[in-house]
Amino acid sequence: MKRETVTVTDYDTRADIEVLATNKYPLLIALVLVRAIDSSLTYYGLSIGLREANPIVVRVIETLGVIPGLFFVSSVSLVLLFFLGEYLLPGVIQSRHNIDLWSNVAYLSVLVIWSAVSLHNVVLIWI
Repeated sequence: MKRETVTVTDYDTRADIEVLATNKYPLLIALVLVRAIDSSLTYYGLSIGLREANPIVVRVIETLGVIPGLFFVSSVSLVLLFFLGEYLLPGVIQSRHNIDLWSNVAYLSVLVIWSAVSLHNVVLIWI
């Protein structure tokens, strides 16, 4: 049995990495938008009789009320994420790495997770 050789493509990924490293503001806007959508869906779900599964959010809602509680949780999560991405993460990463790239990768990762949570809320509400 003869093995075939694998052809190597000359696709340069540096341009893709540069795009990810330089496009921070669209990611930040998307994060705020996804948090707003998630809070709106949570409010709607609570208004039709569903319950919140996160015990921390339940405690905050019981303490502050539904709308102020959801606003507080969303605001705190965004502030903590921005602090992590802008101040904490660059201090941890070694200098040989591109700090903007790593903070944007962190933002993109959280954006994917929060989008999945919002999609989960949509499925719970309308299915």
